[in-house]
Amino acid sequence: MVDEVNARPEWFTVFRTDSEDERLYKELRDGRLRQGWGKSGLALERDGERIDKAEWEEAHRSVGWGDPSPRRFSILSRMLDIRKNDIVVMPKMPNWDQFSIARVNERYRFEVAAGWDDFGHILPVDSASVRTFNYWANDKAFLISGLFSRASHRPAVSFAYGDEHVDAALKLLEMESDLQARSLAELSQARMNAAYREAAMKLEKEVESWNGPLFEKAVRQAFRDQGYKVKEHAHYDRKGGDIDILVSPPVDRFRLFIRDMPNEIAVQVKWKQGIGKNDEDAVTQIVDGVKSLGYDNAAKYVISSASGFTEDATTKAEDNDVVLICGLETMCFLLGFPERFREDWQQDQS
Repeated sequence: MVDEVNARPEWFTVFRTDSEDERLYKELRDGRLRQGWGKSGLALERDGERIDKAEWEEAHRSVGWGDPSPRRFSILSRMLDIRKNDIVVMPKMPNWDQFSIARVNERYRFEVAAGWDDFGHILPVDSASVRTFNYWANDKAFLISGLFSRASHRPAVSFAYGDEHVDAALKLLEMESDLQARSLAELSQARMNAAYREAAMKLEKEVESWNGPLFEKAVRQAFRDQGYKVKEHAHYDRKGGDIDILVSPPVDRFRLFIRDMPNEIAVQVKWKQGIGKNDEDAVTQIVDGVKSLGYDNAAKYVISSASGFTEDATTKAEDNDVVLICGLETMCFLLGFPERFREDWQQDQS
């Protein structure tokens, strides 16, 4: 599944076993994920070599279980393809509305526990990695649990692909277990926010290939599309002061993007790749521009395509009452949904 321990996995395994069995859940928490059809004599390997299907099926008959279903051996044999650091997800463990997730830390082995007459197939897992969630605990859990009703994941062992589901599984492994169910409204809103964030991140990548004039034109058009009146553009004093765009907001504009609803907003637009050195110059330009060009009462904005601003720029902006817009907040504005931006997105773009 992965070339090295720290590589990002491309898929994870959905591992069904008997539901609501406290013994199996305790085994999982102790580092042993067990699967059924595992009486003594039904190991999938011998001395590190895979057992032949016909031999395993004959062993299945010899332990008194009769003929196995035609696909049972092939489904169980998928356990042999799971390696260290792979992710496993267990539906209905420990209860019908909960699932557990963990990381594998060793390859398959076979061992029937004392007092058991089954469940000898074992995937060793890191007990510290085990997390348990209600299907409705959060939007990531809700997304993963949606796989469980699909026909492709009804066998005892199946593989789940797709970046969105793998990303959700990785996030859940970083969280604490959560057995509380949330409302559908909460979960749907979280999924919508995730969709908006994904759109903003996609545009951020696209904007990296633009240039300054194209980015400024896009900012100007975004203001128009959202009901602002563009009053001036490319207005500078030839002394260092510069206003790229002067706009006035509509009176009914939602205030999350526009602070304190000024009558006019003077904007300095900067297209940059990454956090640029000397970006405090943009703050100086807009501060000097409003003074020298007669717009002392205008709000002062710097809108950048960069993922952030330097500490120097941030300090100078705070000292001069300049609003700094960057990263995914800029992208949400360009896409026409500035009120959907969440500040924590800037710190978490994994």
